[in-house]
Amino acid sequence: MSVDIVIADDHDVIRAGIKNILQGHNEYQVVAEADNGEEALEKVEETKPDILLLDISMPKMSGLDAIKEVKRISPQTKILIITVYKAYAYIMKAFEVGAKGYLSKEKAAEELLPALAKISQGKVYLTPSVSSYLVEKAIGKQATQLSDKELLTKREKEILHLVGEGKTAKEIAELLYISRRTVENYKNNLLKKLDLHRTSDLIKYAIKHKIVDIEEY
Repeated sequence: MSVDIVIADDHDVIRAGIKNILQGHNEYQVVAEADNGEEALEKVEETKPDILLLDISMPKMSGLDAIKEVKRISPQTKILIITVYKAYAYIMKAFEVGAKGYLSKEKAAEELLPALAKISQGKVYLTPSVSSYLVEKAIGKQATQLSDKELLTKREKEILHLVGEGKTAKEIAELLYISRRTVENYKNNLLKKLDLHRTSDLIKYAIKHKIVDIEEY
């Protein structure tokens, strides 16, 4: 008897890659695909799959919000998160709301089948890279020093919070009644002070240090 799977990811190439990994493994059958959170719920309700492969960041409804609804409409469906996010808050929230596994996209090719095997047996799967991250966090060996926050001005913290919420420079400028160029200057200063390189790094920093709380979303 095969294990029915629904794949939910907003990138066609990721869904194709997952199907490619599963090719030749007749114990797994992909019964539906979805490219946003709302469609994922529709497919789960239609097919009642054994396992849902779910990304966290998707249009219309985030993966974390979708998990709660999946547990309501198809309680027997086990959920494996496949994502690029490794932040502690995302990991803990995913398991808190009902995920049974957490897999890094960069390791999907080698870890997907072992993860599916574990979850099918009713066990929990946590990608080793994430496991190491959680251990490091638990024993306080973080690469980024928390004291960095103390170097930020009140306005910089305000900008960082809004960046962490995913707001664009234009949106931040409108909210704070400052120019877009001023916002970009603040962002550049934040990158230098925190020894980061991209806006995505600022978002990760804001979540990691609880400057923005993902439970709000």
